[in-house]
Amino acid sequence: MKRIENVKFVHECGKRKSPLQKSIEKLEEYLSKLKEYNKKVYTCGDGNSYSKTDNDATFMRMKEFAMKNGQLKPSYNVQHGVDVEYISWLTVGPQPTDTTTLIPFLKIIEYSLNFKYSKIVADAGYESKENYSFIEDNNQIAFIKPSNYEISKTRKYNNDIGRIENMDYDSENDLFICQNGKT
Repeated sequence: MKRIENVKFVHECGKRKSPLQKSIEKLEEYLSKLKEYNKKVYTCGDGNSYSKTDNDATFMRMKEFAMKNGQLKPSYNVQHGVDVEYISWLTVGPQPTDTTTLIPFLKIIEYSLNFKYSKIVADAGYESKENYSFIEDNNQIAFIKPSNYEISKTRKYNNDIGRIENMDYDSENDLFICQNGKT
């Protein structure tokens, strides 16, 4: 179009740009932004964030220190498996939460050590239905502390009719019935 219409592109101060030059420059700007965004999406991969200084790390909220200002910092999640007080396996990954790390951790232990543990002990951070189902499907026993364990011991929690744990289950109709008789 530049050659056909015989348009000269100008870049000096005081010169007017033609509509064609403005459009092409805007298009080039959009193209460079698209390339930049594609590169960022590729770098991020399956995660939600990445650090510009360490692309493999992800941002996690750090615990507060003396200044009382918990901050997001590029970090790694370190998981270690212990057997008879010895560390038997160790993984490092960019996952910000523990719930998503248990299944891959157990799979790689089983693959690498050629056996699987019959009892899995973990803290409340690993509690999820997916983790329980995976452990049950692999004929293992889960000892994972429920995340609501401490509060579930209170009278207020046990008398709360809105909690599903305090409702009766009707397996025939697959529904829960509260203490007031509502489904």
